[in-house]
Amino acid sequence: MKSTKHCILISLVMLAMAGCASEYNYTPPKEATAFNNSIVVDKGKDDVWKEIVPALGRTFFVINNLDKESGLINISYSGDPEKYVDCGRIHSLVSNLAGKRTYNFPTSKAHQQFELLNNTGLWNIVRKMDLDGRMNIIVEELGPKQTKITANARYVLTKSVIQTGYQGYPMNTTDTISFNSGQRDRFSQGTTCQCNGKFEEEILSLLVVSKK
Repeated sequence: MKSTKHCILISLVMLAMAGCASEYNYTPPKEATAFNNSIVVDKGKDDVWKEIVPALGRTFFVINNLDKESGLINISYSGDPEKYVDCGRIHSLVSNLAGKRTYNFPTSKAHQQFELLNNTGLWNIVRKMDLDGRMNIIVEELGPKQTKITANARYVLTKSVIQTGYQGYPMNTTDTISFNSGQRDRFSQGTTCQCNGKFEEEILSLLVVSKK
């Protein structure tokens, strides 16, 4: 009886796999071009400081620390990494008795469900990405009417994956990487991520009106 059930299960799996086609590609991000994370404005340090605090207060960034004497401001961002981080793209095509499904999405997307068909079977994958970003903004006096503003960020990315096969048993994995402005890092499974410069650019463009 057990042997018969086993044969039926094998037959059902083989039937489900019959006529199957699959394709999976991960495209890593291109090497990021260098970007400038500092600017010089024709304003005194006091005037710049008076603009910075209220400007930041109108954003969704969290101000963690302010020190006017040293010119240091620390802010943070937690949430969807897609806007500020480039991790390439994932393309997966699955075709079986249930039809043809194609998935193509940025790898830094906060939440994505897709399917993967390989020699071990059909897998349903739920993928999550979270970003914890911190930035030091340095306001440096160069002269009575000249101030330099520098934005240095630290990116901490956490990837969580739940894989469920046709047997119904999920496999959970969680991995974390970190890198600074202008850098990149790679998860243990090979996904490469880097900042795209928009976090730094957004802060600098927010705080100044006239640039030198």
